[in-house]
Amino acid sequence: MNNGAKKIRTELPYLNNLPMALLVAAINLALAFVFQYGRLLATADLLIDVASCGLVTAFTSLGYARWAVDKRRRQGALPGQVPISTFMQRLPRAYIPLSILTGLASSALMVLVTWALLRFYPETAYTFPRFLVWKIGYATWLAAKVIEFGIFRYVQPDCVKADDPPQQGQQTVKNPLLRKEMFTRLYASVTTDFGMNMLIGLALGGTQIQGDLVLLMGVSQEGVLITGLVLGLIISILMIRPTLASVQQIAYAGDLPQATSRNLWAFLPSSPWALTGIFLLPAMVLSALTFWAVMYFFGFDSLNFFQFFIIRTAYTKLLSRLVETLAIQRYRQLSLSKRQPREEKVESHV
Repeated sequence: MNNGAKKIRTELPYLNNLPMALLVAAINLALAFVFQYGRLLATADLLIDVASCGLVTAFTSLGYARWAVDKRRRQGALPGQVPISTFMQRLPRAYIPLSILTGLASSALMVLVTWALLRFYPETAYTFPRFLVWKIGYATWLAAKVIEFGIFRYVQPDCVKADDPPQQGQQTVKNPLLRKEMFTRLYASVTTDFGMNMLIGLALGGTQIQGDLVLLMGVSQEGVLITGLVLGLIISILMIRPTLASVQQIAYAGDLPQATSRNLWAFLPSSPWALTGIFLLPAMVLSALTFWAVMYFFGFDSLNFFQFFIIRTAYTKLLSRLVETLAIQRYRQLSLSKRQPREEKVESHV
């Protein structure tokens, strides 16, 4: 293994925090079996569960983040330049007070989100299997976010000790705090996606115009397979191909580490359009089966346009992460002759 690969593995655990997030989710699942197994759940049970999950996740995830940062700081492997946050430095450095504050905030957020979703979607029986699927999803996501938050707190300058070695890591530290540009990007993404859905619905019959009224048709469990196939085609063109092209450009610029050995990914075409053609059928089938499984499993006979829109948006977001991972695996196989490392430009101060 080359030195570059070793260096990546000794830096912050952003690229490898999924195992820890899954461990935290497993701890929460064990508690769910202890307290919730064998009975039909009510709304109050779900709200109490997410509140307790917020506290448990904060203590476990922040403990991991603190250990990871301290270990890398002793090795001098933390990034030399990190985003400075006055707000983060006002938070406690001590593990227990920080965990309590983070846990209370996480619990309040998850209770609010869960209550809103339960009110927004059709009421169904809250069976234990449905509860488990929901819990795995939100507990894993929450653990990953709290780990990012904890790392960002512990790399702040007020956590540095006088005898710490110089930090020479190269990985970028994420700033997980909510910022104006994040809401701007989210708003632009949602409105663009929403408008595209209306236009597609107009072409396929899902959007009807009657005089001054625009009727947005819902989705039924019987027809969701066809809807999923069509959306899989649209996602391939509007999301998968641009994602592949973006990763390809990163690889051409020399910013993507080359694979140490050739594997099956090297035999796939490098053209984003050709790769999209290969991913097209799997994306269509996966989309159809995913949407049908969600509606069948959670007992939704039908969903209106907005209810299904949230599910589709979340699915597209998760699928984009998968496509990014697959694209990285493919374009790491590019030969050095196709790469064009960037030339560092140094401005003269003379």
